[in-house]
Amino acid sequence: MSAVLDKRPISVLLARRGLPFVSLAVIGLVAWRAALSVPPAGLDMAAWHALVVFALCLVLWVSRLLPLAVTAILGLALLPMLSVLPASQTFAMFGSPAIFFILGAFMLAAGVMESGLSEHLALSLMERVGASPSRLLLVMLLLPAMLAAVMPEHAVAAVLLPLAWEVVRTLDLRPGDRFAQALFLALAWGAIIGGVATLLGGARGPLAMALMQELTGRAFSFAQWSLAALPMVLTLLSVGALVLLRAAPTGGLDMQAVVDRMERRRLELGRLGWRGRVMAVLLVGTVAAWMSAGHAVGLASIALISVSLMFALRLVDWRAIQSRVNWDVILLYGGAIAVGKAVAVTGAGAWLARVLLPDGTNGLGLVLLLALVTLLLTEGVSNAAAVAIMMPVAIPAAQAAGVDAMAASLTVGIVAGFAFMLPMGTPPNAMIFGTGYVRAGAMLRFGALMSLAALGCFAIAARFWWPMLDLGVK
Repeated sequence: MSAVLDKRPISVLLARRGLPFVSLAVIGLVAWRAALSVPPAGLDMAAWHALVVFALCLVLWVSRLLPLAVTAILGLALLPMLSVLPASQTFAMFGSPAIFFILGAFMLAAGVMESGLSEHLALSLMERVGASPSRLLLVMLLLPAMLAAVMPEHAVAAVLLPLAWEVVRTLDLRPGDRFAQALFLALAWGAIIGGVATLLGGARGPLAMALMQELTGRAFSFAQWSLAALPMVLTLLSVGALVLLRAAPTGGLDMQAVVDRMERRRLELGRLGWRGRVMAVLLVGTVAAWMSAGHAVGLASIALISVSLMFALRLVDWRAIQSRVNWDVILLYGGAIAVGKAVAVTGAGAWLARVLLPDGTNGLGLVLLLALVTLLLTEGVSNAAAVAIMMPVAIPAAQAAGVDAMAASLTVGIVAGFAFMLPMGTPPNAMIFGTGYVRAGAMLRFGALMSLAALGCFAIAARFWWPMLDLGVK
């Protein structure tokens, strides 16, 4: 088969290939000139340089001209070079407990997949669908939500996407079919919503916790996060179910073929082995320890002890786990925490909050404004990048307005998880969009409904539920 030649003019091809280099050069030049200029009124040179580094990282995170982790490393390197923070203090950010907590969580999630526990659990629930298309949609929404409460949402989508493909192929559905589209949307929405239920669903929660601890000396607990998010998670799952059931035609589908296919797959896998059963016990015990003793003992310590037990019991192999851990998130954490702390301790964050926020914004109004900006931002950048961008401004703004910093941190951390509208917002969205069965217009239209519902759920929870948790939003 002959290769297809690109017949565009060479000048066009060179321009397209050279555009990233030109863009990086322009951004670097602007940042360099800004660093050499006189600081605005109210900022000293260290604060101004912290703001320049923050702005540079923001532009690169949004434009994605560099990988997220590389941008974070660049910010990490620039802080001591520009005399914003000492090198020893800057690079010590990689010793943050939150980094080791998320590292342990990633390893445990990898153990769940390697042991076969996740696929066995998924198949056992899928078998209970029966001959009901509506029930299949609900299971495809609730199953990823359950798994994302104990695994990163991108890992959940990776585990369940092959099962969704099996269903679509068994039903002989073609691209453009509304039921197939709803099935893939259910998978992504379930992973996104369930990922907010605990600190294990993604990087944003632990990053918000780490930044709050660095900026204020306080941190929320595993249980506080889950309690704050619970009403939103339950409500959004209900809203998602209603939207999907109304959007998908369920007539004329041979559901018995799906049940038979899932049964054959389960027979191929065989019974869950001893490693999977022991892994289930270890995971349940770890989550229980996080909920009951995480604040006193430390989430990171519990995570690392559980990981050590996982290897001591020979449940997994190191090489297999190493390939499944999202190492770039660990690098992103170190840089993001360092840049966020630099913006806060130099006073640049408080100055930026005064400049950007309307006068008189306080209490519930401030929290809702932070939620709205975070919701819009997280559609264009990764969840973790949205948290890294918002937290250095949200914490000083909350402190100036008399709002509990914990409320501001939970606002940014939780709302950053609600990316429903665009493929680049979160890995599950990108995965289902890549199947070719989910149209961009449908993702945007139905995702906008979910985003509005998320903002409304957040407003109600912040107004009525959070004060009961003593989060200080009025």
